[in-house]
Amino acid sequence: MLRFHTQTAGCTLTAQQPEANIMRVAFQALSAVLGGTQSLHTNAWDEALALPTEDSALLALRTQQVIAHEIGVTDTVDPLAGSYNVEKLTNNLEQGVWAYLEPN
Repeated sequence: MLRFHTQTAGCTLTAQQPEANIMRVAFQALSAVLGGTQSLHTNAWDEALALPTEDSALLALRTQQVIAHEIGVTDTVDPLAGSYNVEKLTNNLEQGVWAYLEPN
């Protein structure tokens, strides 16, 4: 059984037009949830500028709460179940891992 923690990527946050970081963090967090993460940390939108403010830290928390309780993505165990693209990416990754692990 695989369990994993995800943190949104602080290195993608920009100091120019930092409010756009709100969307970056939200999409990264949603991607983590769709990928099956059991634990999630969302960066604050202003972390590219300095330590997060209390308001931006609260917004990061609210981002998680909206994903968990309002948009329905957690209403099913696997919201992308059967997605051709996800299955293809998974198969490609698995083949790459086996190719790497097999002795030459």
